[in-house]
Amino acid sequence: MPGNHDYYDLPLLIGTVAGLSGPLRYALRSYIDLDVGWHGSFAGDAYARAFLDYLKAIPDSQLPAHLDAHYTSQLDGHRCLTYQPGAFTRLPNRYYCFRYGGIDFFGLDSNTFNQPLPLDDSERGQQDRQRLLQQRQQLELVKANLMRQTSLNALNPLSEDDRDDITEEIEQLDEQILDIDKQLAAGQHQSITVDIDQLQWLQEELVASWENPTVRGRILFFHHPPYVTEATKWNQGQTLAMRYRLRQVLDKVAAQVRAPTAERPLVDLVLNGHAHCLEYLKTGDTGHGDAYIGWLICGGSGYSLRRQREEGPELLETFDGQEQTVATCHLFLGRTGKGDSLKRPYSGLRIEVNEGMPLRLTAIPLVAEKFDGAWHLYTLNPFTL
Repeated sequence: MPGNHDYYDLPLLIGTVAGLSGPLRYALRSYIDLDVGWHGSFAGDAYARAFLDYLKAIPDSQLPAHLDAHYTSQLDGHRCLTYQPGAFTRLPNRYYCFRYGGIDFFGLDSNTFNQPLPLDDSERGQQDRQRLLQQRQQLELVKANLMRQTSLNALNPLSEDDRDDITEEIEQLDEQILDIDKQLAAGQHQSITVDIDQLQWLQEELVASWENPTVRGRILFFHHPPYVTEATKWNQGQTLAMRYRLRQVLDKVAAQVRAPTAERPLVDLVLNGHAHCLEYLKTGDTGHGDAYIGWLICGGSGYSLRRQREEGPELLETFDGQEQTVATCHLFLGRTGKGDSLKRPYSGLRIEVNEGMPLRLTAIPLVAEKFDGAWHLYTLNPFTL
């Protein structure tokens, strides 16, 4: 599914500077690798042309033959695209669903409904805005100090691990500053960036899935996680917005089909990326349709690993003036330690599907970690989702 790097665009000036400075940034990549090229993805168009069945690019005269050749499958009485490994592997849309092994899978484009919730004009809203501005100023000061350190150390190079730590800190600061900017600007283009049609589609498809007695489970997958304890993501505006908007959908589904229980949540598993870690969380009784769901974040092979937040594994929310645990992290693999004790366990994941109904899944983490100058491969113990 498309992620944030599949949607961002660079202004011409910044893109030109980024492109021309490429050789220098490569030479100094341990300090100023900004991970950008000449341009962005043209608001997702590059992703669409690369991975989707891009009907817009097919001439009208060829469209009937294309549909007859590739839209040969049926799902619940509807004609749909046939995915053929090794022959035709285009996706039908930037969000879609399919059924395999009695399981309904829902792929979403979270870039179009992760816009941070707008700050209101109330006293609380103004306090939040002032807090964000102060936080942004503090982050800019920290970033400036780190950049000064890198320039002073350019003639006296640090170790690879120390350079990597500084690069990680600068990258995280940039991400936090960008998220604050999005929160401060939220509401100005809300009608454009919140994909109401997609959310309505998800609600209708989930209800239809629950009304089909042959379906034994439901799995959602999209890029931005609604629940996460990775240090830079857990309290981002877009993380909280994802949680809010997905809850709205699942609450409507629950009102139509059934209330979630610990034995039968509305969705059996949600798969995400974006956070640079491997993490498994489980929601408890949130009071919403997202209760009792397992959330797996498989981003542990990303550009640079991140640490878990210092606040710990439990995510809290305030209900009626009282703090309550809404989700708990049961596994976190990411960056730990510093200097000689620095560890970076890069990870992947295999999920096995068990027979029977309701759906039961088993996750097997796969890990590659570099320490003592060598790579070590190992598999963690499987766990049931």
